[in-house]
Amino acid sequence: MSRWGSGRGRGSAGVVPVGEEVLPGYPVVALLAHGRRVDTYDVHSRERDCRCVVKILRPDRRGDQRVRDAVIQEGRLVCALTHPHLVRGYEVHEEPPAVVLETLGGATLAALVDDGPLTVGDASLLGLQLISALSYLHGRGWLHLDVKPANVVIDNGRAVLIDLSLAGRPGVGRRGAGTRGYLAPEQARGVGLGPATDVWGLGITLVEALTELMPYGDEATWDSRRRIPVLHRRAARLPRRLLADVPGLPAETDAALRGCLAEDPADRPTLAELRGCLAATSPV
Repeated sequence: MSRWGSGRGRGSAGVVPVGEEVLPGYPVVALLAHGRRVDTYDVHSRERDCRCVVKILRPDRRGDQRVRDAVIQEGRLVCALTHPHLVRGYEVHEEPPAVVLETLGGATLAALVDDGPLTVGDASLLGLQLISALSYLHGRGWLHLDVKPANVVIDNGRAVLIDLSLAGRPGVGRRGAGTRGYLAPEQARGVGLGPATDVWGLGITLVEALTELMPYGDEATWDSRRRIPVLHRRAARLPRRLLADVPGLPAETDAALRGCLAEDPADRPTLAELRGCLAATSPV
């Protein structure tokens, strides 16, 4: 077994030290994130002579076939997709499971919102770009299932949707898979997943961008079946003044964003309908 598969010579918990290769031809510049499933590195690509990002399955998770398959699936998906508002993949490795991605400039939407809410015009442009990416993804039979500010990178006015690690097909999925506070009710149950599921995540993302607030807080988590009904009660009681203090927000856009958070997926606007509302307030 190669040293890339064995974890020998690595730092704490299998982390590859700066200067050593995490994959052949990819010396580490910095560790970006040490996650539960994957480690994410800023690397230099010797072949491309540029910076890249490597997401690689942690050594202690490489015996978990489900997790191995998920990393490889994400890699194949991002390498096959070509859209200006989706992160690009360069390579997928099966042993060890890893994906090489483009390096993005700018900052995450989550970091930008920490500095203050977006204007209606900027949020509308952001929404249109994300709708473009999601429509492309849905047209190829995939759902993102983890749309949130931390998974959107903004660079000079261009929004890029990242992290397809939870991407799946419509229908049935793993119950509760996703990020607490951003899960649609059907994700909590793991049934009935469809394009409207991503509309829910997009709606929460845009509301948070405009208000700096999460409509249901970050406590909406589905660690047990007992907690699932909590979202249902809260979803029926969306705060009336949620968007009331956003300057210049048209009533139609307010209604559309609220509609994105309807408990029943059939009551949410389609991406095309949401595009029509946002186009009226977008600066371009």
